[in-house]
Amino acid sequence: MYYEIYMDVFFLVNFMMDYLLLAAVCRMLAGDFRRRRVLPGAVLGSLLTCLTMMLPVPGFVKLLLYHVAVNTVMIKAAIPVHGMREFVKAFFMLYGGGFLLGGIFSFFGQYIRTGSLFFLFAVVSYELMQAVWAFWRQMQRQNQYTCELLVEQSGRKVRLKGLIDTGNSLTDPLTGQPVCIVEREAVESLMESTQKRRYIGFRSVGNEHARLLLVQFDSLYLPGKEKKQICDIWIGISDTRISTDGTYRILVNPDIFRRGCK
Repeated sequence: MYYEIYMDVFFLVNFMMDYLLLAAVCRMLAGDFRRRRVLPGAVLGSLLTCLTMMLPVPGFVKLLLYHVAVNTVMIKAAIPVHGMREFVKAFFMLYGGGFLLGGIFSFFGQYIRTGSLFFLFAVVSYELMQAVWAFWRQMQRQNQYTCELLVEQSGRKVRLKGLIDTGNSLTDPLTGQPVCIVEREAVESLMESTQKRRYIGFRSVGNEHARLLLVQFDSLYLPGKEKKQICDIWIGISDTRISTDGTYRILVNPDIFRRGCK
């Protein structure tokens, strides 16, 4: 059994796939891509793939050249990587993307007999891959700004999901410490009449002279990677919800993580 390969068609198909993969990897790594680098990189990758196909060497050597040498040359030519770590990341992203698209085309290829539909499907697959990546990055960013917290008072604890608010620069004018804001309902079971309380002034949208109740709790504990505990912490009490759907119960001042128990 033998196969006829039209080298011009093989070159064009590989060029298109290499271009889409390199463009995707560039956007994933740097957020954008430069066509003047990606285009020559795709041409070079497709050309080297064609040359590898024609080499009179064993099959495993061709596979090694294609999967290691050709991909390395394409990355160096098209993607501005800095350092070995970024190169390895780009290499596996390129290889993984090629493996994913290869599987997709193997499945749908039997239904695509028209060349124009093949190229259209390739572009649609690229846009779909970009959409999936954007969604994943958005989920990552959301996770970066959320955390689980424990508020403790007299041996009793309440676990809360917090939103790290980078725009929250509220500080206690008396102590100079950053202030977090929690829903009253979320910590109602911890509040005691003997707790220290006072008010501070702050500015909010539509209210230049607002007042916020501060209540001192025994500690605020972050159980995640930080594993930080802040003792004798003053927390602002809000009578309104932090989030409309109740997902977050406390607004976390990012500067609070610089503190610790004295």
